[in-house]
Amino acid sequence: MTDDGHTIGDLASSGMTFSTDKRKAHLTAILNGFGVRQEGNELQVNATPQDFPQKKHSLVQAMLAVNDMFVMGEEHVLSLFKEDVARFLDLNSIPVFPDFKLSGRSGFDHKFDFGLPKTQRKPQRVLQAINNLTKDQALSFAFAVADVRATRSEPLQSFTFINDVEHPPVEDNLSAIRAYDIQPLPWSHRNDVLSVLNGAQ
Repeated sequence: MTDDGHTIGDLASSGMTFSTDKRKAHLTAILNGFGVRQEGNELQVNATPQDFPQKKHSLVQAMLAVNDMFVMGEEHVLSLFKEDVARFLDLNSIPVFPDFKLSGRSGFDHKFDFGLPKTQRKPQRVLQAINNLTKDQALSFAFAVADVRATRSEPLQSFTFINDVEHPPVEDNLSAIRAYDIQPLPWSHRNDVLSVLNGAQ
């Protein structure tokens, strides 16, 4: 299966190219996390009739992740929003498991950017870093959370840091994730939501 070069081509048309070793390394890391490879400009994955649904799911998730992972700012050639979130969590001593995978009722594995451990005061939590909250991103994350929750007897809280500085979110997309009991956390007010993520409070 292939995306026919659409994902990387769309980024290139917006001025984002993989012209440096650092950018190529970031792209490879993202694709490896989903078991997807790059052939030229195409994102590809091999599938059998038995694992076709999971492989298709992984390819779609990789396409969304690649499309979302860059923040192009006037003062920065390249900044990864996920890295910004990871640095913020580390600076504030919030323990997380990066690239946290959980299985859903559908049988699909879902990879969340961060998993936060269960504490005496809070249940297990997942946190996603979304650079640009599109309708596709909102629906994809909502499905992943709902699918995982359907298999659990214990609660799972879910949050997403949204880059409202570079890409102010549309209210309809915020409402879509709130409908699935996912709490959006605006990046511009990140210091105000530390207590939400701090398992000791």
